[in-house]
Amino acid sequence: MASIQLDSVSFAYEDMSASKGGAPEIIKDLSLTVPSGQFLCVIGHSGGGKSTLLRLIAGLSAPISGQVLINGKPSSGPSMSRSIVFQDYSLFPWMRVRKNVEFGIEQANKELGRGLTKQEISRIATEHLRHVNMLDAQDKYPYQLSGGMQQRVAIARALAMDTEIVLFDEPFGALDVRSRRTLQALVSKLWAEGEDRKTAVFVTHDISEAILLADRIVFVANGQITADFMVDLPRPRTPEGMANSPEADAIAGRLTALFYESQGSAAAEDGFADAGLGAGADAREYDGQEAARLWQEF
Repeated sequence: MASIQLDSVSFAYEDMSASKGGAPEIIKDLSLTVPSGQFLCVIGHSGGGKSTLLRLIAGLSAPISGQVLINGKPSSGPSMSRSIVFQDYSLFPWMRVRKNVEFGIEQANKELGRGLTKQEISRIATEHLRHVNMLDAQDKYPYQLSGGMQQRVAIARALAMDTEIVLFDEPFGALDVRSRRTLQALVSKLWAEGEDRKTAVFVTHDISEAILLADRIVFVANGQITADFMVDLPRPRTPEGMANSPEADAIAGRLTALFYESQGSAAAEDGFADAGLGAGADAREYDGQEAARLWQEF
């Protein structure tokens, strides 16, 4: 059974004035099936509908037509079957690091009736903070952490909730290259090592990031899927390995062409630097020790 299914889904913002011809559709008659355990990357220009698609899957937005199915059942809103990591870290500023993670576990425990004790919740939080190398910061508040450190905590919380589906909305887009590479390696490692591999949907506009992480890539432009293909590259993948891979270069070339075709060369050039120049564009400039260690541990 597919974990995620969108059947002819369309979405428009209701607050758009009808006097302007009605609300334009952000997502247009889009269908997508994501099998259980797949790591799907959704890539495309800013404003093309990527984040809106993720919000529909998360249950944070409702389609104006069509339906979203999670494990074969219509989605009626957010639930503990899905956790999400946003670009803006989304930690509770009044809670210390440990409490932020424990809160997510507590909510999942309550809604799903798992019957975890306080001791078990604390143990799970400790385990996941250790996985993301944030146990030493467990008593700090979010404002005391760098952006990369806050995203580590957000990832720990999402994974500690043990949801079937984990959603990522450009989680590393605001980070520097060093932090981004470290967290890419961390997500890859945690996803690959899980006892029950989660279904992941990861929104990005970074070509190299999509190639490093994805089992499958869909390209979204103007609210529709314009390309959908598997990434048949062996794992583990490293930035250095992808930089020297003809197969990765071919995928990068295909995605580069899609960026240009979807909005025209002038528009593509304006926002294309953020997408990366190919599978190894950032890798050639990056020498962060921690990310290198994480990649080597696969």
